[in-house]
Amino acid sequence: MRYLIARGFKDLLNHKKVASNTAILFSSQILVLIIGLGIKTIQVRALTTYEYGLLALFGSITSFVVLFFHYASFSSLKVLLVNNEDKKKEKEYFGLGIIIAGILGVLFSFSLFGISFFVDDFLDVEIGEIIRLLSPFCLILPFQFLISEIAIGASKLKSLAVFHLFSKGLFILSLFALWKGRGLNVELIIILNLLSWFAATAVVLLTLKPSFSNIKENLKIVKSKNKSFGLSYYYGAIVNQSTFKLDELFITYFVNITQLGFYTLASIICSPMTFLSRAFVNSIFKKLAFKDRIPIRVFVYNTLWLGFCILFLYLCSDFIVSTLFGEEYMQVSVYILPLSIAFLFQGMYAPFSFLTVKSKGRELRNVAYAEAFVNVFGNILLVPTIGVLGAIYASILARFTHFVGLWYYYNKMIKA
Repeated sequence: MRYLIARGFKDLLNHKKVASNTAILFSSQILVLIIGLGIKTIQVRALTTYEYGLLALFGSITSFVVLFFHYASFSSLKVLLVNNEDKKKEKEYFGLGIIIAGILGVLFSFSLFGISFFVDDFLDVEIGEIIRLLSPFCLILPFQFLISEIAIGASKLKSLAVFHLFSKGLFILSLFALWKGRGLNVELIIILNLLSWFAATAVVLLTLKPSFSNIKENLKIVKSKNKSFGLSYYYGAIVNQSTFKLDELFITYFVNITQLGFYTLASIICSPMTFLSRAFVNSIFKKLAFKDRIPIRVFVYNTLWLGFCILFLYLCSDFIVSTLFGEEYMQVSVYILPLSIAFLFQGMYAPFSFLTVKSKGRELRNVAYAEAFVNVFGNILLVPTIGVLGAIYASILARFTHFVGLWYYYNKMIKA
């Protein structure tokens, strides 16, 4: 009897902890979104539609290139931290991750500098000079991947929340101060954003108290995990996520830079759909290491949430766009509902992070390859013919493919 009472009490505490972590991460994501919408509101009012398109294109290019510097070691560190109970070793993994991210950051900056000499001719825009000027500041961008992976792996979700809130909060404050002084332009906005990332990264990494002991020993452990999991996962992620950004480049090339700005704003409005899905899964990520399957309630809660989001966007998209961005940006609302279907499937495959916990790197790679194939050919066929809606339809098909692939491998695993 005492055993049952003790076990029941422990389960209750675990559920409370999961609920608390989910609430912290989800509420922080919502706050980040609200701040982000405030940031976008300032940006669209401070810049012309063409200038905002340039700003969006800079984000698209850097986001695309940095994917190649989200190296396998970050994912391997996450899996190692999930299965680690030694606090000393945990801090050593943090320290090793900082060294790897620093090296990748420098290489990333040099890559951007080189790309800047060719991008204008390739996309028929004038953004190369901006990229050359700002490439040194961009060395901080690979650190966002590091912080996300180690925070989830070590169940330091509060640190992840602080990272995003601090960076966005500092950014909007600096934007607001200069906007009132009428001093904003594309280059200054990007610099303020990157400096905010620098400050937030420094704060979070200091609070994690990394150790730089046993670097060689830990590097051998990470290399071993790379061979069994990380590299397969990395190759899949590179192919998948790099093609995932092709839609924005295709819209720039085949449509125009203004429509790219509208498309990115629609994506921002739809993105909260996946927040609760990811927050819930991340809060139980470490616990999944000790389970043989995903609890059915995870699928039920996730589906109910996503269904509510679709209904909300259907009813309120026009009001959201007109309130936040003004009548000049009403084209954004046309893209929101179809784009929300793509985000629906993205949210539905969040629970399958279980496969990451179980180090199913090859399976995840195969699914990523399949999604990338659908995404590339969907964009090639549809964007030149029907424009932005073609990119949206390609995203729907690609993310549905990803969901089906993960479902297949998950069922195969639990049956085995």
